[in-house]
Amino acid sequence: MRVLSLGAGVQSSTLALMCKHGEIEMPDCAIFADTQSEPESVYTWLDWLETQLPFPVHRVTKGDLSKAALMVKTSKKSGSKYCQSSPPAWVIDDGETKPNLMMRQCTTDFKIIPIRKKLRELGGKKPESNSTLEFHSMKPSA
Repeated sequence: MRVLSLGAGVQSSTLALMCKHGEIEMPDCAIFADTQSEPESVYTWLDWLETQLPFPVHRVTKGDLSKAALMVKTSKKSGSKYCQSSPPAWVIDDGETKPNLMMRQCTTDFKIIPIRKKLRELGGKKPESNSTLEFHSMKPSA
């Protein structure tokens, strides 16, 4: 199965339209991972683009990234505060003068995992468990 990851930006939209015109191989479908926090212009563009394409566009979502990014949780184990799905942000810690980039988790949580879940569904496979998803996203230690 050929699937286009459609972000609705310039590059993926161009690829989708090139497929329509036979300039590159036609996918079976496209998947748009909706963070529910895109500018309205993205949704307007995507609505139009879908009417132009000869293949289906599946919209998937984990929820609202803006709300998730602002939700501060408390660890049951240590009592420390954290954000589950942190967007890329620069912060200045107490006593520091240079900003530091916070750890970013939102791409995995709000794009990769929902797309992977839809791909498994389209391929007729069972959904992955959370432990399997975590295993695949682990990086080797240094």
